[in-house]
Amino acid sequence: MRLTAAIVTTLMLVTAACSTAAPAPQQSTEADISLSGPVSLTLWHALSGPQQVALDAMVKKFNDTNGKGITVTALNQGNYTQLYQKTLGAIQAGALPDLAHAYESFVADYMKADVVVDLGPYKDSAKNGLTKQSQDDIYKGYYDTNTFPQYGNKLLSWPFTKSLAVMYVNDDILKEIGKPTPKTWDEFEATAAAVVKKDASGKVIRNGFALNTDASYFNAQVYSRGGSLMAADNKTVAWNGKEGLAVLQMYDRGIKGGWAYSPAGFDYQNDMAAGKLAFFLSSTSTVPFMKDLADKTPNFHWSIANLPQSDPTKAKTVQFGANVAVFKSTPEKQLASWLFIKWFTETDQSAQFASTSYYMPVRASAADSQVLKDYWAKVPQGKQGFDLIKVSSPEPNVRGQQDIRDVILNAITSVATGKATPDAAIKTAGDKSNQILASAQ
Repeated sequence: MRLTAAIVTTLMLVTAACSTAAPAPQQSTEADISLSGPVSLTLWHALSGPQQVALDAMVKKFNDTNGKGITVTALNQGNYTQLYQKTLGAIQAGALPDLAHAYESFVADYMKADVVVDLGPYKDSAKNGLTKQSQDDIYKGYYDTNTFPQYGNKLLSWPFTKSLAVMYVNDDILKEIGKPTPKTWDEFEATAAAVVKKDASGKVIRNGFALNTDASYFNAQVYSRGGSLMAADNKTVAWNGKEGLAVLQMYDRGIKGGWAYSPAGFDYQNDMAAGKLAFFLSSTSTVPFMKDLADKTPNFHWSIANLPQSDPTKAKTVQFGANVAVFKSTPEKQLASWLFIKWFTETDQSAQFASTSYYMPVRASAADSQVLKDYWAKVPQGKQGFDLIKVSSPEPNVRGQQDIRDVILNAITSVATGKATPDAAIKTAGDKSNQILASAQ
């Protein structure tokens, strides 16, 4: 689950003024060197639990088999917000790790200090890069989200722990009321209202929809309603139009109509497993938690589907999940870092990591891997998520996006708590976000 924070003071300390960079040269001598001796690397990340176990196993395999004397040490730095804070502090102190787990908005902020390596020359290096066939095997959206228009369209990070915004469905409830998984938002609202149950006192004991205040699911709904997140020039937001308003209006109707509620923490997961909830929106990385609940709950059946759409023939959702950035250090450390992430996203490793971490594979060819087929046979929801990669699009990676996420969260919360109307909330959020973007240019 993605965490965000606006840490303006720290950013002011680490910011080094830089203008929009010109496109990088197509060739880089640093990308074509050979390693002359052992290289030790440090990777900071935000994975925990079984996902950290999966990463540690992959790192050990690389260390044992790379044959180039490269040793990677993976260090957990807490959650994503804590990782972001620590990395900003490391920029200020001049003590960065060699690689770091990072959302696009993090990378955009780190580049204010010009500390991130352009991976484009490494990807295209005749000696150490990827073949055209190998490059084409990686989903286009993963390149798009890691390419930064504000920095000369440089490839400043690489796909790492990728996931999608999806809808989790309680199949038992839909079977009971004789309804299919809704394909459109009108069908969704009608179904969510139809599943509601109340006790003798009138208290709702089974609900239709649990609101998620995270900006990514607002963005996914804007996409699903046919909207855009940014203007074509990336200078203003575009979600503050009719599509974003429609999201907040639906939330408002759901709360007032009694078929939607704002859960505390991750209560929505337990509520669905207990038969108290029909739908919630979350990341595909929520799969292991729902699987664990299902394993402990007899006769609970669930599935993953794309979000309802305004036009199901033009289906769309948000692709997100963190990437990995390489920080400027020495030519050998930078190359060694690239060789690690290149290896990590090869077909076999991509399939293996997806089957143990529940993240999406980075390559289309991973679907042909037996290890992934075996995983999907046990966890069909993993395949349900994988099939949606082709209709996913990234979120904005412009400077200021980290703060805009908090603005969106506050807008949703203000509507859900009755403190603002949808119209007022979307206007305030749009105005604030455009001010953030203007100051970040």
